[in-house]
Amino acid sequence: MNRSAYFDNAKAILIYLVVLGHLLSGYLKENQYIDTLYLVIYLFHMPAFILISGHFSRTIKSRKDLVKIGKTLLLPYIIFQLLYTVYYKNVFGDNVVFEIFEPRYALWFLLSMAIWKFLLWAFSSHKMMILVSIALSLLIGYISTVNEWLSLARTFFFFPFFLLGYHLNRENFVKLKNKWNMCAAYIIGIMLVVFVYQFGDVRWKEWFFGRIPYGDIGYGIVDSGALSRLAVYGVMFIATYIFLSLVPKNVQWYTDIGGKTLAIYLLHLFIIRAFKETAIYEWIEETGNYIALFGIAFFIVYLLSSKWVWKVTSPLITGNIMNLPKKFGTRNLV
Repeated sequence: MNRSAYFDNAKAILIYLVVLGHLLSGYLKENQYIDTLYLVIYLFHMPAFILISGHFSRTIKSRKDLVKIGKTLLLPYIIFQLLYTVYYKNVFGDNVVFEIFEPRYALWFLLSMAIWKFLLWAFSSHKMMILVSIALSLLIGYISTVNEWLSLARTFFFFPFFLLGYHLNRENFVKLKNKWNMCAAYIIGIMLVVFVYQFGDVRWKEWFFGRIPYGDIGYGIVDSGALSRLAVYGVMFIATYIFLSLVPKNVQWYTDIGGKTLAIYLLHLFIIRAFKETAIYEWIEETGNYIALFGIAFFIVYLLSSKWVWKVTSPLITGNIMNLPKKFGTRNLV
């Protein structure tokens, strides 16, 4: 299997779904097909992203590793936290303030990534620690003070996927691509979509985000918070397996985008926020032409994956303020 193409294909598809999911979020509860698509996307797009990120991560072994975390994760986090705040407040008049300890919008991923790398110190010794991380997440969901502060709730919620990716080797991914496994993934995938369409409720979305404790979620899946989260984990692991089984292993026309996902991830919300102020946004809402969102998402991904966008924004995204990098140097962060 062409492993490089496989992972870049996966990341390219996932970043498109990230953008599409954020576009769809403005039209929920208006169309059952949109609600179903939204729920299905959120079942695997971040779990798969995080699993791949964990696969390319290594334990911290030196001061150089610490400096790299600060430069490629924490510094861009601070820069974009400030930029998001200024942009949303001064351009659109949103009621936001600069808060260093509460990640704004997509920035939770950078902060969580840094914390996951530190957590590997305690959890990387054995694969059984994946089960420990799940149990820890189930328990932490009951703690009201673990919420969006420092992205701790999301950090522990998604950590099992990061840890699983860390313990998987390349041969595990190769085995996913045999024809029987892919056939099973197609069948299970169709069944999953039908199930979500028939029984899913868009109010479940907060269970998929993992950003707040059980007590703050207004709508449950079952009576028990821990069982609700466990059920979500089960479906998320299945959905992630389906996705990774179906990702093309050979070079595709979109493969190159997989090496530019960090730029797209950090920049796309600037465009989406502006899009919500346009007549097109209102036209889609009034006419129900939701199919246009697929094209808009593609345009955003295509625009932000262009070389000139990376050339202009790379110092901010890589934390390399004084030097303009000649090539994308953080391709496996997202």
